[in-house]
Amino acid sequence: MTQGRTLHRFALGFGAMLCASAALAQDIPAGWSIDVKPKRAIMSFAPEAGGPRYLIVACLRDTDEIGIYSTGIAPPSGKPVVVLGLTNAGRKYSVRGDMGMDNLTNQPAFRYETNIDSRALGIFRSEFMPMLSGKGPLTVTVGDKSQQVPLTGVTEPLKKFSATCFGKS
Repeated sequence: MTQGRTLHRFALGFGAMLCASAALAQDIPAGWSIDVKPKRAIMSFAPEAGGPRYLIVACLRDTDEIGIYSTGIAPPSGKPVVVLGLTNAGRKYSVRGDMGMDNLTNQPAFRYETNIDSRALGIFRSEFMPMLSGKGPLTVTVGDKSQQVPLTGVTEPLKKFSATCFGKS
């Protein structure tokens, strides 16, 4: 295969990947949303349709994992560890993760993922979930950058997330 053909195929593949990412990003609704499958729930908040998701919380009971992600708040970071902090009505919650890129929006993204047993799941439930049930707004801080996330509209997605994550699905 010639170098020209290889470059042409690479360009076509790269273009298809960009189009697919753009199409997927358009599927991100504004506000709070939930994607539920058996033993899996992913809840997220985006300030605008197709925009960055300021907060994504994933509970994967089939693989015993919890993930907390945030896109569009902090710039890329060369630091090996970055802190995501949440505050709401005097409550605080934080996790340590790393920065990468969001595949849907090509925005810098914070990532925290961990395996979770039943004890750790109970701790997550008692410490993290109250952050989303206060009056709001929820302040999401990644590194030294913050965004306010309204809790308006979180009630129904939160019910579905809780039912799946904490053993009712």
